[in-house]
Amino acid sequence: MAARKRPAVVLPLDGSSTSAGAFGAARALTRLAGGVLHVVHVTEQPLPHHRLARHLQIDPAEEKLVFHQVRGEVAGAILGLAEDVKAWMVVLSGQGQTNDPRRFAGQTALDLIQRSTFPVTVIRAAMRELPGPDWRPAKMLVPLEGVPLADCVIKQVFDLAQELKVDLDILHIAMAKKKPPMVVGAFTSPRYLDHPQYDWPAWSEEFLYRFYTYLHPDATLRLFHRRGKPDRVALRFAMENGEDMIALSWHGRLQEKMAATVRGVLARAEVPVLLIRT
Repeated sequence: MAARKRPAVVLPLDGSSTSAGAFGAARALTRLAGGVLHVVHVTEQPLPHHRLARHLQIDPAEEKLVFHQVRGEVAGAILGLAEDVKAWMVVLSGQGQTNDPRRFAGQTALDLIQRSTFPVTVIRAAMRELPGPDWRPAKMLVPLEGVPLADCVIKQVFDLAQELKVDLDILHIAMAKKKPPMVVGAFTSPRYLDHPQYDWPAWSEEFLYRFYTYLHPDATLRLFHRRGKPDRVALRFAMENGEDMIALSWHGRLQEKMAATVRGVLARAEVPVLLIRT
């Protein structure tokens, strides 16, 4: 029987302490997945190996890291390396050398998360407590807004949860005065928001019917329903229920109106945010 290939986790670092803030989470996620951590630095002047770790503000004593120094346009070079190693996930800080607290993410991070076809975990630079190498997430929050979700997206979320050995909390968020999407297969908001006992059980049953087979038998799946502005509801729920990560599916374009939830969560999240492109 062939040995299971170890998942590749890619961590871009630019030499700033801000970007290095994502190292702990990347180390922890790599360990939990039994993977290999690839640290990539884009530069036109490669450093000797013995100086590179210190330049990137990583303890030189750290073992089992694979370092890459690549040239070219930053986001393209990083994603090219991710393609070469067949990345399982990219982990990055929302800010780097050009740290601007007025923006929810720097330009390089924005380019990466919009162009990546790989799952991307974003660590907000201003989090009160950055995850360390021993971080062990137990619960992942998956907010849904009544928009269509392809089976492959949910399966990818469940597969990632299995690799990380986390339980899943699915949060259905109903928005007042918002028409349900007129798309076959959409998970629409229950009609009787003041009396969820009418429609909520049917929604829950439909979700379980379509997706429960993807759930790893060792994981726990919980379904919740809330009402309000999606980013605020998701962030409040994550804080009140002790969520360790927030997973969001999206279309990869932050300029679109539908990406308001992604922008809002990235701007204020106190836990790592996993972005999965539909």
